Amino acid sequence: MESDDEYDDEPMWKGTPGTILLINIFEKSKYSSSSNAQVATRQLIRQYLRSQSSHYISVCIYGTEESNTSTFDVKPVVQLFPLSPPSLENYEKLKNTNICNLVEAKEFKLSDVLWHCSKMFNSCQKKLSSRTVVMLTRLDAPPAASDKDQTLNRAIDLVDSNIDIKIINISETEYVIDKYYEKLLKIANRGSDCIPPKPVWNVNDIEKMVFQETHRNIAIAKINFEIGDNFNIGVSVYTLLKKAGQNNKKNINLDRESNAIVTSITNTLKVSNDVIDEDSQDRSKRKVPLLKSELLHYQEFGGERVEFTDEEMKMIKNPFGPPMMKLLGFKAASIICKEKWYFKIGQFLYPNESIIEGSTIAFKALHEACTVMKMVALCILCTRVNSRPVIVALSPCVKPLNLNIDIGFDIVNIPFVEHVRELHVEEDVIEDESLVVESAHKELMKDIINNTIIDYRPDMFEDPKLQSKYRAIEALALDEDETEPFVDTTKPSIERFQNLPDDLFEELFGPFASMTLKRSCPKVPSQQNKKPKIENFDEELFNTKLKEKKIESYTVPQLKNILKYKNIQNLPALNGLKKAELVNLVYTHCDEEK
Repeated sequence: MESDDEYDDEPMWKGTPGTILLINIFEKSKYSSSSNAQVATRQLIRQYLRSQSSHYISVCIYGTEESNTSTFDVKPVVQLFPLSPPSLENYEKLKNTNICNLVEAKEFKLSDVLWHCSKMFNSCQKKLSSRTVVMLTRLDAPPAASDKDQTLNRAIDLVDSNIDIKIINISETEYVIDKYYEKLLKIANRGSDCIPPKPVWNVNDIEKMVFQETHRNIAIAKINFEIGDNFNIGVSVYTLLKKAGQNNKKNINLDRESNAIVTSITNTLKVSNDVIDEDSQDRSKRKVPLLKSELLHYQEFGGERVEFTDEEMKMIKNPFGPPMMKLLGFKAASIICKEKWYFKIGQFLYPNESIIEGSTIAFKALHEACTVMKMVALCILCTRVNSRPVIVALSPCVKPLNLNIDIGFDIVNIPFVEHVRELHVEEDVIEDESLVVESAHKELMKDIINNTIIDYRPDMFEDPKLQSKYRAIEALALDEDETEPFVDTTKPSIERFQNLPDDLFEELFGPFASMTLKRSCPKVPSQQNKKPKIENFDEELFNTKLKEKKIESYTVPQLKNILKYKNIQNLPALNGLKKAELVNLVYTHCDEEK
């Protein structure tokens, strides 16, 4: 209970996100977009299996004449698996499905497909925090003329039921989008005009877009931002990064014989003194369950235990009050040095109209003022009832992590006085001529920096440890002979250093050539009776010291050479032995030889 990280980073949403992926195979003879959509969907489910996500997902194929394949007997829909958590069985079923063998529909109907999605969400027994329909299709073939109006009505019903409709345009080349899909996109965007999605063809790009549409986008806190007296706006706090430990799932203990999951139950008990006989006043001790309200916290102070109840503990940990954010003042953006950015995992601030209407206008005005004046807003933030308040700086940003967000604030955690360590730094620098940097070395470092400049993006680097672990587990689970290869993006590029001058590089950093390897010992046994040579070894002096018990005068290397020179049988390994142990070995074996 010493750290409040578990409260700050743990979201408070309820329910599980649900997503239905629709793959269009209509007119597959002209285009192979459905094949790319299938591969991207398969990679998406594989990614969810790696992270052990509880996301409910379903994959359906539409634009076909197959029947009796969906739960609700919808003819143009082939339901590969219903809404359920990702599993190996679902992944294998999607992998083994050959889209080319499915019969195309003679007439393209979309209204029944949307009706099937509505029925699937309504019949799901799991509480869903969000409901999303993602359509992987081209946008040049509209539904049949008799189905156009009915499709738009079905889309309106889905939007009114708080079901999001997302469309991903899969195409290898640019083409003219049918105007009918502009109406459908406007309905999906809840009446607002939107730009038609650009075509994508690369499987990895399709996977990323589907993952963005299916991933839960829920704030960890929705609070009031108090800017002044009687002036509040509604904001939402998001986390854009995960902790490194959240990627490594905990190991689960299994029973050796039954392979069942081993679980543990913690019972809190107390000792109760029950009176057996009122006359004799005899008492028996009995263990009874302890209520949560009876638990006490304590802190040792001055050799005594100071006790606190749960309510008192919450008041002590959070004297700030209810969860909210208060503005303290403004400072120049130069105070946010690099060290403060990494004090704690940063968060992202965005306006929330559901709390206070009109918050977006005030939020944009604050963002523009801080950007123009190059200022940051210092605030005190508390995201949970039982979390400690922290001092943060709001730094204006645009499109964080390449997200499609126009405005927002990066929340930079600033340490308190108690968090700052006092370090003793030597200010007196010894003047040395060897520390003077030559101009040639400066130019060399400039060339190295210019050659190694990269255009950083958040999706450039993958954790090689996690990727190798994922692929090893997948190979065992899917019975694959070889693990799936991956490119280690953390390795440096040798090509960037090819044009640098070798002489200056070696003068500055030292030789970087490959070191000569030691020749391995021959496997064929050679002359084993040949004794190792010992330089300046006097055997008579050794025998004299052995009689007088003065072997301790030899050094450790000399003692090892002596033991090897004597060719003692069954001699233990000498590496790692201390001098006293080597001396005892000399006394033990050399006295026996005499």
